[in-house]
Amino acid sequence: MPGSSSSTSPVLVPRIYGFDLLRIVTVWAILYFHVWQFSFFQDQITLPPEISSYHLLVDFVGVLFKYGGLLIVALSFFLIGFKAKSYHIQRFVILIVGVIGLQILSSESPMDPQSWEWDVYSYLVFSYIFVAVLSQNKLLRQALVFLSLILLSIPFELYGSRVYPSDGALQFAGWNLLPWLALPVLFHSLGILWREKKPDAFIPLAKWEWPVWAGFILIFLVVTPDYGVFPAGPGFEAYVFQQKPLMFWKHFSIFMFLMRLSLDPRVNGFLGKIKIMEWISNLKWNRRLGFCYLLQFVFMPLGPLLMEFWGNYPRLFEWLWLFIFVAVELFARAVLNSPWFFKKAKFR
Repeated sequence: MPGSSSSTSPVLVPRIYGFDLLRIVTVWAILYFHVWQFSFFQDQITLPPEISSYHLLVDFVGVLFKYGGLLIVALSFFLIGFKAKSYHIQRFVILIVGVIGLQILSSESPMDPQSWEWDVYSYLVFSYIFVAVLSQNKLLRQALVFLSLILLSIPFELYGSRVYPSDGALQFAGWNLLPWLALPVLFHSLGILWREKKPDAFIPLAKWEWPVWAGFILIFLVVTPDYGVFPAGPGFEAYVFQQKPLMFWKHFSIFMFLMRLSLDPRVNGFLGKIKIMEWISNLKWNRRLGFCYLLQFVFMPLGPLLMEFWGNYPRLFEWLWLFIFVAVELFARAVLNSPWFFKKAKFR
């Protein structure tokens, strides 16, 4: 996707440490649930508390990060829109590989396109192309922000069958285009508008913003009803991608505030003084999220393949997510830091 044309050199943006923290915490939540879903495909995490701490994560993730995929989409497309220069060809290659790879892993007949599912990578490829062809005109982007907000506030049932193909040739596993195409459009447009306003990224939170954000979040926390236990298995898609707008905005109002907080120079400066932040920021999971996210699926089959082992040593299962996190990080470093492999590639 082309960046804004400019006769001046692009502004070098310091690392946004708050974004790095949000990304890593979200990745941890995604890994937790992916490991459980690939291994047991059950909606409820049933490991007894005395042998597992999974239930502790579920309680934590339930506050915000259980919608990890949507949060990552929002954060990633904001940054794609914000950056005047981006590595679109390499990113697009990763997305196409993801489409093919996930079909091989999940389809009963990988060579038969009619058995394929519309999944996260299919959604990302379409979304990436869609935002790429849109004009970067400021007025158009402002209009797209308001239109996206409206689309994300319409109850899913009003979209009805128009979300899915009527002939059943393609199986949907979530990530339906209505209303979720509005999510990358919204945050990509916000990224472009933010870059035009502040190319170096950081704007202090104004005094009037604090009560606005607090009121906005408080309203959704109070008025949003309880929609039941979050499913970690086959019920995930229906729960997340057909959720009520109130549930969506309850979580995204908090996430957007955390993004806004990250763009305050005082917050970024404070985080930058914490020694471990530089290490977190330099993780390949942060620097090359697309590549690492794809790699996780190489390790996911370990869950179902080791069922007998988990039966004998159930305490070790909950550490599988951490093993995958570390293994992906090390493999990504070995590949992307290699002097002979992808020497000039910039996977973002």
